[in-house]
Amino acid sequence: MAMSEEAERLLKNLLVEDSEIDFRIRVGTELYRKGFGRIFLKGADGRPLSGATVRLRQLASEYKFGCNAFMVDQFPSEEQNRRYEEVFASIFNLAVVPFYWSDLEPEAGRPRFGCGSEPVYRRPPPDRVLEFCDRYGITPKGHPLCWHQFRPSWLPGDRKSVRRLLEKRFREISDRYGDRIGIWDAVNEAQTRYPLEYSRDFPLGDDHVEFAFRLADRCFSPSAQLIYNDDCRWWDCQGDYSPVYLLVRRLLDRNLPVGGLGLQFHMFEPMLRDSERALNARIIFGCLDQYAKLNLPINFSEVSILSRRDLGDGDRFQELAVERLYRLWFSHPATEAIVWWNLVDGTAAYAPLGSEEGENRLRAGLVGYDFAPKPAFRTLERLIRTEWRTETGFDYADGGDNRFHGFYGDYEVEVRYDGGSFTRRITLSKDGVREFTLSPD
Repeated sequence: MAMSEEAERLLKNLLVEDSEIDFRIRVGTELYRKGFGRIFLKGADGRPLSGATVRLRQLASEYKFGCNAFMVDQFPSEEQNRRYEEVFASIFNLAVVPFYWSDLEPEAGRPRFGCGSEPVYRRPPPDRVLEFCDRYGITPKGHPLCWHQFRPSWLPGDRKSVRRLLEKRFREISDRYGDRIGIWDAVNEAQTRYPLEYSRDFPLGDDHVEFAFRLADRCFSPSAQLIYNDDCRWWDCQGDYSPVYLLVRRLLDRNLPVGGLGLQFHMFEPMLRDSERALNARIIFGCLDQYAKLNLPINFSEVSILSRRDLGDGDRFQELAVERLYRLWFSHPATEAIVWWNLVDGTAAYAPLGSEEGENRLRAGLVGYDFAPKPAFRTLERLIRTEWRTETGFDYADGGDNRFHGFYGDYEVEVRYDGGSFTRRITLSKDGVREFTLSPD
């Protein structure tokens, strides 16, 4: 089955032949995602070790490739829940943990932190998601601390009470998870949806973004990364006067602890209606260049790339868009993470589990409801686990260069020499150590 004319139109500006874009992707990947490390070998007696061979195999990426983990323990059978965790962990190293206020605390004063909490669909208790993260060595990210949507029905209607309760929420979350979760979407979508409803039912005040960041600064560790996350047509970039840029610039000018910028990429109707800009490789690069002026790491925080059936070969559409976008985003120096949203088809919000109704019609999962990998999943698997991983080696010479060039991340180093062999682990980091002294002891 071929892609429809609509699918071809949507991809036109994303896949257009453009030697400059191709150059930026190729060179950016080499310059910003890889670095040189140098190995020094010493014997057990502390003397230089010569005549050795060094092999390096990358085990994990420093770059964060994530997904929301909202479906942990949400399927009808244990086998499905086990498969979900296995498929998730096979390519992702970051998991979004749900902290939506209305679902975390549907009853005032009784937050659903623990594993035995009352079930809420797509909202597994944070403790349970952290168990999953610990089992597979996945980095957790909390989402969101403050959002005017998903607010509890029991919230009072006056500003003073809501601010007091929000501070109580922040402190409870920090006390329980501050030493386990280091990345947080501190404020979500302040500019985007239902402003009248927000001001009427969630009366935090016009300065609620500043208030939330100040509150997070007081409640969470200084090492916590506090992100502002938005979906407000960020691709409609107007230079220094772009709304998202202006909001974050204002926060930084007020010395608030903004540690990153999240840009959502949901292929929902607003984006598709503006596809000439939103799905344009040159414009995406231009927007990233603009937001990079904030000197904050950028993460594509919620990614939904559809494979709707009315696109003809929707799976092919998704595959092509995924590869181009991930290559583009990964190559830009300002980015540090890409977070897919719903891993499995049939598990989107506002739709029955396993159906193709509502948001599930978009088919924006990477695997089917039966966990069969779609072509886009295979593409990400190839990029993340093969193309963007390093395996290399060299013959060691005392006093020689003894450098390797590889993607940033964790490595297993095997050293073979006349007296035997040994294995060590090192981390080649963009902002970390670049020289490593290894010995048999």
